[in-house]
Amino acid sequence: MVKVSVLIPVYNASAFLKSSINSILEQTFSDFELLLLNDCSTDNSEEIIKTFTDPRIKYFKNEHNLGISGSRNRLMDLAQGEYLAIMDNDDLSMPERFAKQVTFLDNHPDVTIVGTWGELFNNMPAHGVYAKIKKMITNMGWVWRQPATVTIKETLRGCTSMHSSMMVRRADLIKHNIRYNAEYTPAEDYDLIRQVLTAGLKICNLQEVLFKYHLYGGNFSVKKKELMKINDARVKADICKFLNITNYHRYPYWLIIARKLRLKWLLKWIKI
Repeated sequence: MVKVSVLIPVYNASAFLKSSINSILEQTFSDFELLLLNDCSTDNSEEIIKTFTDPRIKYFKNEHNLGISGSRNRLMDLAQGEYLAIMDNDDLSMPERFAKQVTFLDNHPDVTIVGTWGELFNNMPAHGVYAKIKKMITNMGWVWRQPATVTIKETLRGCTSMHSSMMVRRADLIKHNIRYNAEYTPAEDYDLIRQVLTAGLKICNLQEVLFKYHLYGGNFSVKKKELMKINDARVKADICKFLNITNYHRYPYWLIIARKLRLKWLLKWIKI
């Protein structure tokens, strides 16, 4: 059995797909399969995928558009690995990401998910002064940090593991029947974390940057901003129900940013 199954749903990703795939193939850890699932893209994503000849790549296509949650679930069903490495088709993994996460999960059998810190970046063309300023600010070296050990109370404030950084123990998801819920899209990752924690399972985060999050304005969660707010609130309501909290005051998002976002050069002085 392969050790790691890398799950990447693909939808109209031609602008960044090649770089994302290369970041997986360049991992120092090599015992993995890379599953790419095309969710009825209308661009040339398929042509880009077919330029790769690495035997670890397994390419699949949906007959009908399943959406992000449905595609993630299908990828989990196709996976053969002991661990599932999650990544979106526009992000990048650092070369030692898999090696360090596999070592952590092997040494901590009580942990179901291990994530990492992520650095923000934007490599898309910027048109206009405002867009260029936003791009410049994004590329200053901002790091989104998450706690070493995740708690359900902290998760009530906001998502406590960056989805594209996560490596998951597949057997735990199967045992507890944990899957992505399309009703929570585009907050399906937040809901997955809720399901894992309320099942009594453990989530940790490595305290180093091992992936890069592509923040460019075309992200699905950004384009579906209003729906994200609605379903983010639904996840929080589910957590409140689990914790028997009847009077919850929403944690300000600006305070979440202040607590977790740091420039790389500040990390050694300011702790989470």
